[in-house]
Amino acid sequence: MQNINPSRNITRRGRYYLFMGSVALFGGAIAVTLAIMFFFFPLWENLVFSIFRFFMIIAGVLAAALGVGMIVRGMTLQKDNPLAYAVGEALTQFLDGRYTYLRNVSKRRVGYIDAVLVGPPGILTFRIVDYPGTWINERSEWINKDTRGRLRPAKTNPTRECVRDVYALRKFLARHGLDSVPVHAIVVFTSERVALSADGPVVPVCEIPTLYQIMRRDYLAHERIEARTVTDTIDTIIDG
Repeated sequence: MQNINPSRNITRRGRYYLFMGSVALFGGAIAVTLAIMFFFFPLWENLVFSIFRFFMIIAGVLAAALGVGMIVRGMTLQKDNPLAYAVGEALTQFLDGRYTYLRNVSKRRVGYIDAVLVGPPGILTFRIVDYPGTWINERSEWINKDTRGRLRPAKTNPTRECVRDVYALRKFLARHGLDSVPVHAIVVFTSERVALSADGPVVPVCEIPTLYQIMRRDYLAHERIEARTVTDTIDTIIDG
């Protein structure tokens, strides 16, 4: 099995954020500059034009702020995912060369996905977290213990995050003529200090030591796509 970081996706997405951020920042700066000039050299002296100048300033400031945010986002995109790398390395001892594990997947029309495994059974989408403590999954809901040891609804929901990634990836593949490729999901906890339990989980949940056993029950149970489709799917995720 190959454990790959498709860095071209990250670089391409970073350039997109930088370009769009620069456009927004430049456009906002122009709008604010023109609005200020209109205070000293007004084209018309009436209420409508005064309101127009005011909205130009507001729109310009918002556009500039958005541009700065996009530039910062483009410069700080995560270059790799150490947790996803560790999960991939754990799988290399079980899976053969027919499987490709892509970590740190970042695409404009998909968003960010921790990792995807592509092989004859289709795609397995990973949501990988390192949360310590007690975590209980009941179907699609999560409960954990607070610092006082009280059970409470978790502030984050790995199941829903993973399902969101699955839907986004399915739409992306459908746009590239790969809507027949099945997309599965799994949530993996990597912390050594976690107590994990599940009751009828909507998405399978596990820790790294039990990952392969859980995968065998569902994802690895059947080979669903041909080798050519596997290759096309990998190429699409990397370059599509």
